Amino acid sequence: VCPAVRKALIDAAKLAGVEVRKQGAYICIEGPQFSTRAESLSYRMMNVDVIGMTNMPEAKLAREAHIHYATIALPTDYDCWHESEENVTVEQVMRVASEGLEKVVLILKQLIQQPSFEDCGCKSWIANAVMTDPKYIPADTKKKLSLILQEDK
Repeated sequence: VCPAVRKALIDAAKLAGVEVRKQGAYICIEGPQFSTRAESLSYRMMNVDVIGMTNMPEAKLAREAHIHYATIALPTDYDCWHESEENVTVEQVMRVASEGLEKVVLILKQLIQQPSFEDCGCKSWIANAVMTDPKYIPADTKKKLSLILQEDK
């Protein structure tokens, strides 16, 4: 997660009047699916705050592509651990997600007024991603890894 984009999103949400929770534990599950009660209870035992299906692959791909990345997670339901709530339906999730989209638009309207994030340091993460001495990496492998290899030109 890019710290500069994260901070800008938090600031933008506050300016937009959208409630923000600045931290929490996210678990990425394969989807689309609803959790079973046993799965839901096990996530609660792990102190997971948000269950999602996309954040981890998105964050990993953004890092590989040197894209500044942060998450806006908008809860749609309590999952099935919350026994006083009705079982979750696709229709409920879609309705709540649609309502959440209005909040995202408000946040993004504030965010686009923020300065560039070029000086945040995100691009330096790759410096130690490949431990092999470049002189031992074959030319065809260097070409395949060109997006992540940081060689002096």
